[in-house]
Amino acid sequence: MRRGTPFLAAIALAALLSVPLSSCATPAASRKLAASWTELGNAWAGLGKWDKAGDAWSRAIALDPGQGAAGYNLARALAEAGKYDEAVAAADAVLSRDGDNAMTLGVKAWALHRAGRTDEAVAAYRRVLELNGGDAATLMNLALLLESAGRPGEAMDGYRDVLAAKPDDPAASVRLGILLAADGRPEEALPHVERWLDANPDSAEGLGLLASVREAAGLYALAMESLSLLVEEQPDEAGAWFDLARLRLTVAGDASGGLEALGTALTLGFSDGKAIDALLSHPSLVSRAEAEALVAAARALRVSPDTGIPAGGEGE
Repeated sequence: MRRGTPFLAAIALAALLSVPLSSCATPAASRKLAASWTELGNAWAGLGKWDKAGDAWSRAIALDPGQGAAGYNLARALAEAGKYDEAVAAADAVLSRDGDNAMTLGVKAWALHRAGRTDEAVAAYRRVLELNGGDAATLMNLALLLESAGRPGEAMDGYRDVLAAKPDDPAASVRLGILLAADGRPEEALPHVERWLDANPDSAEGLGLLASVREAAGLYALAMESLSLLVEEQPDEAGAWFDLARLRLTVAGDASGGLEALGTALTLGFSDGKAIDALLSHPSLVSRAEAEALVAAARALRVSPDTGIPAGGEGE
């Protein structure tokens, strides 16, 4: 019955606010009614009724432009609804009276970013950072904004700032590691990825990322170790089985283990034609004939008897 309380509150407030305000109402009465509309908006938001919430917050602002909470909530609701230009306008209305409202500036920055106005978004969030005293959470949000805006160099600097303020932050570590790996610097990326995995030891995604970074750094045995752990925890992960097979067959010279992993990957439905063809044409591939036979058998099973077209589509 958790939904009962906000629902009843919303109904009760709606009934109360259905009584029109007298034209001779005092400013104090207007502010009181505006506060009630704000509460009603909050109640509707708690129920996920964002259209009703937005209407209530708009009414609150119309009665009392100083309703900062209503103004912030309205901007947030519009941004979540994808009405980014309207969200920016609603945020600006609040900021025209309270230019140092960090929460509203944050919503505006996000809406600007989603609207494609990246430079304005970053400038707005840098102001949020100043207002919040450079705290780690705000630093992290700025770095994420820079990364999503396609500015990886600045984002990496941002994640380093987070780690300077909070050295054990695993989220900043893994984002920095991913960007360093993408920039062709796997050796630098590795300790950051490892730090995140230490904090999230059961993460299949983390093990896969660690394996790819270790491989890029030339640490093939450790990469295979990560992949072995991954398939142990996620035995249906066809891509991990294939990567394990690829390394065993091309780097480790492990014909038996490699063919077993390849057979498992194909049985689980691995069908990336380019990856498979790259494996079969690799100059260091061991047991080439056996590997080709496994792939041919898997592809034969996946051919439609009516059309002769591989069920996996292009790339097969």
